[in-house]
Amino acid sequence: MSDITLTAQQRRSCLIALIATLAVMAITTGMTWPLLAEILRDQGVDESIIGLNAASQFVGILIVSLLATRIIPRLGFFRATLVGMTMVFVTILLLPAFRDVIVWFPLRFLFGLGNALLFLAGETWINRILDDRTRGRWIGVYSTVGMAGWTLGPIIAGSVDSSGWLPFLIAAACIVPAVFLLLPTRSINLDTGTKHATDASGVSMWGAFLVAPTVLLAGAMFGFVDGGLMSFGHLYTMDMLGDGYRNIGYAVIWTGLIGAIFWQMPIGWLADRIDRGWMLVGCVTVIAIACALLPYVIHGGLAPWYSLDGLALWVTMIFWGGAMGGTFTVGMTLLGQRFTGQALIAANAVFTLTFGIGGMIGPMTVGSAMSAWGPGAFPATLLAVAAAYAVFAAYRQATRHRRTATGAL
Repeated sequence: MSDITLTAQQRRSCLIALIATLAVMAITTGMTWPLLAEILRDQGVDESIIGLNAASQFVGILIVSLLATRIIPRLGFFRATLVGMTMVFVTILLLPAFRDVIVWFPLRFLFGLGNALLFLAGETWINRILDDRTRGRWIGVYSTVGMAGWTLGPIIAGSVDSSGWLPFLIAAACIVPAVFLLLPTRSINLDTGTKHATDASGVSMWGAFLVAPTVLLAGAMFGFVDGGLMSFGHLYTMDMLGDGYRNIGYAVIWTGLIGAIFWQMPIGWLADRIDRGWMLVGCVTVIAIACALLPYVIHGGLAPWYSLDGLALWVTMIFWGGAMGGTFTVGMTLLGQRFTGQALIAANAVFTLTFGIGGMIGPMTVGSAMSAWGPGAFPATLLAVAAAYAVFAAYRQATRHRRTATGAL
């Protein structure tokens, strides 16, 4: 059950604000990852430096995650979200004003701080206002909106001139209506346990990790693969097909995200009816298979979409994206199922922390691997991480009842 009591109107206002908040985070992140990577490569910056620059964004996510159990109880969900939106808005406008890789390191760090506040406050907030009976389907709706935003970001980035201000102005403009949709929630009491905030230390976060390591490590796998795909998916495609296929490169990213949009509600519905642990294993296995297939189907980008070669590529990306989104949806559902109250804030902080670690290491590792071994290192690196996590999660799930009976973690 939900651990707070709200009227139907209050719950509706919260859901609208949460959807708008996630859309802001998703659109801005979906635009900046591929767009900034393309701008830097056009300037002659090496892939390894591009990866490091992308990783600086996740350092901000790490900082917020480590402090979340103190920041969110003190600020509250409304103010934490408003501060995050403000930071994202300001940094979005500063990025095109200072097109220098050195300046972008601190700017992307600040951008990561703002987006982490939006992400962490939002995913904790929605789990607090939902009960377990309908949690999966509503988080499926919530995730669908997020995936739609992540899809729209690369579409916008690939459709406008990366050398101008227009993509950044569009991203900034998306934040304005979200602020107005957030305002009706400012007087709603969503007690985050402020009086217990001093107890929400790193010990609590470590305790949350020990309760559900499989679910929380899913955040690291998600961050690694998502950060790698969003930062280098289009560059890999252009390496394989030619620099003239920029639109196909962006399409590889946003087609996967379109798949994520349409898979989230069915996955959320299933998550309310079948074992969520095995669903998580299944989603990650599909990601690993898609990574393995990518080198064999990528040249389908040269063929009409309706040809066998074209369908092989785009269907692979649709399943990849659907499984990526499913990992997020099922992971969030499992967190809401296993944690409540202050423990839920700690668990979401750990999930975001592991996502940030994976997202920081992912672009760095993929970029360095591509610099050392060429474009083929892109799918190989992502495959290795997804497959390793799938084996770990399957083992944990298969031995869960035995560990429960013996009291082991």
